[in-house]
Amino acid sequence: MTDGTRERFVPCGNDRFGFQERGGVKRHSLLQAIVPRVKVRMSPSIKIIGCAVMLDEMRSFLPPGADVQVFGMSRHARPKQLKLDLQEAVSDADGTYDVILLGYGLCSNAVVGLRACHSRLVIPKRHDCIGVLLSSHEAYAAEMHTEPAFFLTRGYIRGYREDLSGPADEFDRVAAHHGTERAEAIVGKMMRPYTRLVYLQTSESNDAEADRQYAFEMAARFQLRYEERPGSPELLRQMANGQWGREFVVVEPGDEVTLERFLN
Repeated sequence: MTDGTRERFVPCGNDRFGFQERGGVKRHSLLQAIVPRVKVRMSPSIKIIGCAVMLDEMRSFLPPGADVQVFGMSRHARPKQLKLDLQEAVSDADGTYDVILLGYGLCSNAVVGLRACHSRLVIPKRHDCIGVLLSSHEAYAAEMHTEPAFFLTRGYIRGYREDLSGPADEFDRVAAHHGTERAEAIVGKMMRPYTRLVYLQTSESNDAEADRQYAFEMAARFQLRYEERPGSPELLRQMANGQWGREFVVVEPGDEVTLERFLN
């Protein structure tokens, strides 16, 4: 057991005592046969579970009435706990929907090991949300093999503004309580590996200019070279529209998300 989390295998079928585990709760299969779960299937039979950054870009593509569950950006800081939270959300939706769309990439292996017994899982075949929002694998590889960059998107900026959780906010918060030297040791050290800040612009929204200004000011604050790149929500559009080709990991009911699926 590490940092308060524990890996949990979700079986698809009965264990030797005749119990089935769904959503972290075991129910006896005989009892289920007598008193079935009463859930009415609504249209659409798709559940979307995703990071706020992804869903912010995806929202204009979603059909009316889509069932969406949003996870905050801060959960990325604890990948093992994120894995448990995602499995719980998947298990809760399992069987009620034909398909569960996961608005995540590999994300520090947080999706590896996820399983649904009765629903199909669909995940973009990318390492993280930046990979999803860049136009291609080649564009992502080019960015990763050049100077280290801190990336910002509309979704990141919106989250930072709402929660006051951006690096500059954190620096000011630490400095107010412990002094500038301590803030530099914690937040400054976190930002030090980066030489540039890249703002990915995916749309010309009403907030685009304000987002650009936010990104520019953050770059200046941490003495990073400011750059802009065109981003693309096309992969998210395809996911919302059911176009799950080679750019997606598609996991059939009963199977498990594996790292190899992302590498092939």
